Amino acid sequence: MKLVLVCYSGSSASILRDRMLAWARANLLDVEIIVSSLAGLDEDKEDADIVLVGPQVRCALASVRERVPERIPVMAVDTRDYGMAKGDRVMQAALDEIRQYKEHKIHME
Repeated sequence: MKLVLVCYSGSSASILRDRMLAWARANLLDVEIIVSSLAGLDEDKEDADIVLVGPQVRCALASVRERVPERIPVMAVDTRDYGMAKGDRVMQAALDEIRQYKEHKIHME
């Protein structure tokens, strides 16, 4: 599974990424998490299962949705979870969003 975590410069999310990876490993999930800036999103989004948008770039959420293929869900990360680096909560929210997005797409077809 590939997650792309978008923040302003691409560097402020490293602690959150590390905690998300730790939770994923503890739960036996094979996960790749790419930290990306808005500028790097065009390269990093390929083959992503979800794009997570950090609070610093939440104002660009609509723009991110336009740049990401429709088959990939885009989700804003909760500000408190991001700020407190709650990797477990962000991972659980991302997994829920992926599941709901896939279920919705199946019902739409």
